[in-house]
Amino acid sequence: MSFDALHDFCSLVERDLDAAAEMLHFLRQEVPNALSVDPWQLEAVMSDAPTVAMRVCRQAGKSCVLATRGVRELKRGGTTICLAPAERQTREITRKVSLYLRATDLVVERATQSEIEISNGGRFIAVPASAATIRGYTADLIMVDEMAYLPGHNGGEDIVVALLPMLKDNGQTFYASTPAGKNNMFAELFTEPRQSVHRIVVPGTSIPRLFARVERLRAQLSATRFRQEVLVEMLSDGLSYFDLSIIENATSLEAAICPRI
Repeated sequence: MSFDALHDFCSLVERDLDAAAEMLHFLRQEVPNALSVDPWQLEAVMSDAPTVAMRVCRQAGKSCVLATRGVRELKRGGTTICLAPAERQTREITRKVSLYLRATDLVVERATQSEIEISNGGRFIAVPASAATIRGYTADLIMVDEMAYLPGHNGGEDIVVALLPMLKDNGQTFYASTPAGKNNMFAELFTEPRQSVHRIVVPGTSIPRLFARVERLRAQLSATRFRQEVLVEMLSDGLSYFDLSIIENATSLEAAICPRI
């Protein structure tokens, strides 16, 4: 065996044994100079909890976590169903999974913009949110991206209810989203006591590589929007026409006496 071949073999073994090395290898398919995986990303990828709920700021890398989990399930020969609010989002997550697969030795037998089949029997299926079109599958892993923005009653509760019976008894569910208020099923994962839920909360201010972006958003967004989009706080219903800071000032005795200019 040549030195280069030995190096490649050792790298493959390392990635099989080390989830951080594997995910970093995936990330470098998109960002060649990526230096490391964020601790919260590794925590999510390694979690064996039946339900993982990730409340994460925008552009932090939650789709990278979902794609990595999807590829790891494909390596096991399992079936993953990934649900997203819109078809555009399903195509994007499928594209990311396809990109990460190039960094493995898995053989893709069939691939479309929303579905991937592997020679070992593994399947990745991405579907837009519709209770009428997601029935009929059986899954080892269910992932819901941007769950707080699912259409329908209580933040897409009817869609999730239609999805969950497809999960095998030993299956796992991943929910990921930026928050959109308190009155939805995603928020309930964090506000209601539920056993077997691994909760991960990641504000943008906790990620050093996002410092410049966070400061730009701090300057451009209203205080309330910044708290929701960057600090991932669950505020009001997430859809109020008036900024909550305006309402707070209007109803605050302190603000009435000493209004902020």
